[in-house]
Amino acid sequence: MKDCLKRNNYISGVWFGAALAILIALPLVISRSWLSITTEILILSVAACGLNLLIGYCGRVNFGPAGLYAVGAYATGLFLEKTNIPFGAAMLAGPVMAGIISFPIGWFCVRCTSHYFALLSLAFGQIIWAAIHSWYSFTGGDDGIAGIRAPDFLMSITSYYYFTLVIVIICLVLLWMISHSSLGKTLQAIRENQHRAEFIGINSKRYLLIAFIVQGFFLGVAGSLYCGFSHAIFPVYASFLKGNDILIPCILGGIYNFTGPIVGVTVYIILTKIISAYTMYWLLFLALIIIFVVLFLRGGIVGFISERLSAIEEKRGIRGDIEGRESY
Repeated sequence: MKDCLKRNNYISGVWFGAALAILIALPLVISRSWLSITTEILILSVAACGLNLLIGYCGRVNFGPAGLYAVGAYATGLFLEKTNIPFGAAMLAGPVMAGIISFPIGWFCVRCTSHYFALLSLAFGQIIWAAIHSWYSFTGGDDGIAGIRAPDFLMSITSYYYFTLVIVIICLVLLWMISHSSLGKTLQAIRENQHRAEFIGINSKRYLLIAFIVQGFFLGVAGSLYCGFSHAIFPVYASFLKGNDILIPCILGGIYNFTGPIVGVTVYIILTKIISAYTMYWLLFLALIIIFVVLFLRGGIVGFISERLSAIEEKRGIRGDIEGRESY
């Protein structure tokens, strides 16, 4: 058992090192447009992995993730536009503000069952969108705010890509540690059977609220990064459609695997860019692909691959046992 765990950790480490090496070298081999797309993938990966802490580990669906994503973006953008605080402090203010806003929203949501949890989260997301869209004197209303300043050393796409890469790696490591900690195990226990978890003394509402705040913080990180990337903030960041851009990749990649949302984001954005370049009906084709994954790849892309690999390893193990018995 220990040897198996060591082997799995070794393989995971090799894959992580290879992926990191590729990401570091990527600006040397791809065009600026594809580097921009890769930066978007990195930013959305943080949002999707943060949201998946709630969906995959708690079994609760948040239909309003874009609201907290927009809180992070607007907090950073407004601090940079209306104050003279340093860029780093403004970037930190985004996720902190998103985490603070997540507390009252989560407090109400965790007191509902799973279905009403989802509906209430959607309602709060729309409230945030309405506030941003209507508050012209502060948020700029539907015009948004453009021309948000950033430090000179982050003005080039290459420098901002490396800046984003560092932040994303830190966030993903933190999320991995959380998901594999006692908190993550407790959340999984609540997901499997909330009543049994409460019977053994787990305060499910408290842990669900913690998970909601944590996912809000990382949604805010993604929003802040995108604000610095686009140098603008708009109400569409809080829209239901933007929420789909965060939620759908989790389903595509697989919600029961840590790397699922990352793979889902990569596939989702690349498919969106490629299909939209050839047809105006790209949303239809994208929807058909998503339907196929939901119907035939129940565990998502990563879940399907993991099942196939497990089946192959199991067959090899059985074959090895048979050969060993025959030789004996």
